[in-house]
Amino acid sequence: MTNNTSGTTTSGSGSTGTRGNGFGGASGVSGTNDYVIATPSVGCLQSDPTDCPPGSAIVSVLAGATQTVSIIFTSNDALPITGFAVTGTLGSLPAGWSGPATFVCATVSTGNSCVLNLTFAPKAASSGIQMLTLNYEFVDNASLARTEFSLTIPYTATANAQNNVLAAASPTGQINAVVGASQSVSVNFTTDDGNAATGFLLTTDPTALPVGWSSTVTSLTCDVVSTGNGCELPLTYAPSAAGSGTLTLGYSFTDNAGMPGTGSINIPYSSTSNDNVAAVASPSGQINAAIANTGGQPVPVAVEFNTDDGRPASNLFVTSDLKTLPAGWTSAKSTFSCGSVSTGNGCLLPLTYAPTALASGTFTLTYVYEDDSGAAKGGLLNVNYAATTNDNVMYTPSPAGQITAIASDTSQAVTVTFNTNDSRQATELQLTPSSVAALPASWSTTPAFTCPALSTGTECQLTLTYTPTVVESGTVSLNYTYLDNDNMTKTGTVSLPYRSTADDYLVATANPSPVNAVTGVPTAVTVTFTTNDGYPGSNLSVDLTGLSGGWASASAPTFSCSSVSGGTPCLLTLTYTPTAATAGTQTLGLPFTFTNDSLVVQTGTAAVLYTATAPGP
Repeated sequence: MTNNTSGTTTSGSGSTGTRGNGFGGASGVSGTNDYVIATPSVGCLQSDPTDCPPGSAIVSVLAGATQTVSIIFTSNDALPITGFAVTGTLGSLPAGWSGPATFVCATVSTGNSCVLNLTFAPKAASSGIQMLTLNYEFVDNASLARTEFSLTIPYTATANAQNNVLAAASPTGQINAVVGASQSVSVNFTTDDGNAATGFLLTTDPTALPVGWSSTVTSLTCDVVSTGNGCELPLTYAPSAAGSGTLTLGYSFTDNAGMPGTGSINIPYSSTSNDNVAAVASPSGQINAAIANTGGQPVPVAVEFNTDDGRPASNLFVTSDLKTLPAGWTSAKSTFSCGSVSTGNGCLLPLTYAPTALASGTFTLTYVYEDDSGAAKGGLLNVNYAATTNDNVMYTPSPAGQITAIASDTSQAVTVTFNTNDSRQATELQLTPSSVAALPASWSTTPAFTCPALSTGTECQLTLTYTPTVVESGTVSLNYTYLDNDNMTKTGTVSLPYRSTADDYLVATANPSPVNAVTGVPTAVTVTFTTNDGYPGSNLSVDLTGLSGGWASASAPTFSCSSVSGGTPCLLTLTYTPTAATAGTQTLGLPFTFTNDSLVVQTGTAAVLYTATAPGP
């Protein structure tokens, strides 16, 4: 039995597990003008699977199970391409396939904002390998309409009871990072039918990844993999030079029938010169909840938006319709936006998953924003979910969201409360020793944590302490195992994003200083507000109601800036037109409030020194 990987020219973020021979490759027609490359998360791009290189993957799904296939559309030269649309095929997909009725993208370039998600959920086994073909059109950079492009994906539905291990990367789509900064990536491994697979082994060496990629683990093994998020590989992409490529990870496992299997995931990546906004859902991995009529409770899900380099982005807006989420999903907000986004500044979209019937799937949240250079960008987050009938152990961290402490100044106590999602009992909850040993140096916890039995109302609590000594950021991942109420072994991961900050303050600089004015003559004065350490602050508000004695400003009565940092100063313009000479140097005080990088509200007064003299003879 084999489960083979995609060819080296294929990018995408997805995986498959299959038996028999698989096929794969890449599409695109080279030429003088640019073109759109279509990259599926799994599958072959040739019309005849015998033309595909050996070792490529097909989409293979057990009848009655579900597989999401994401297709990322990018331009071959990173230049924007317009008028993109999938033509004439989405309305007549083969049996078992479903997707949107239409799919268009106003602009296609690099990144992960143009992604088509299809679902393959066969009800019966198929005879051999079938082919799914999608046609698409666009207008290239020479303003020529192109209609000759297509994408073909081989697939099959099996009737045997053997399951496969699937892999999914978070964030989804292409991984972007700024040169000199870093992007955290997690790869979660689950089974396609919820039944347990065993003996999981990552066959790619985590210590020999492409340049710019690293992992905190030197190997990854999981005794049990099922529906959940406990088998997870942490990765970091920290490029030191511009470049792009595809990270391929292979793995092996033993399925629920005792047969060996293999699989792979391809993760495209690119380094950029300006920041990107990444969306991360918590809990990470697949979101599981028991249906209401089996005692299920709503599962809160937080989607947090952060920049990958700590510099501020602005005008983020979720373009997905939050009023038409899949069944079981709700949002407290009909629309969602953030004026400013950096790292850990509270741009958080709350969702709730409360299924009433057995179902599973993937939905996509899309969003747009402006990076720190003012360029418009887009992104997306695929959220995988499943309704269950047996309980799952859930966790609630306190404080919620990103854990923040001031470097070399404070410690932050964190409590993680475990309970079940349906009030029924789970047993033998424990942390895996390897994940405890991999805690960052700034984190500590009790030497051993176990919980013999728990349920809603009889929770277990884990206590950790975050004591940073330097400015840093990352995500703590603690894997745990337990037995659900049906005595099935399940796994989970506690994911705690964290960041330490410098306790920065606001600096106000007047120009000129001092202001030497002549009575009756207007003098322009600027006051520049920056942070002392370059880290971003927010919500600057300067009170100008006290201006008098010849001082005025077009910004009166209040001057404000949503974001302030060393690289993003705020500039207040004043005019001084004295009516009488002053007796020596005077001081104009401008009261302000400001939220620093540690989310502490500060107050202060900007001082402007000035004199006024009578005109000369």
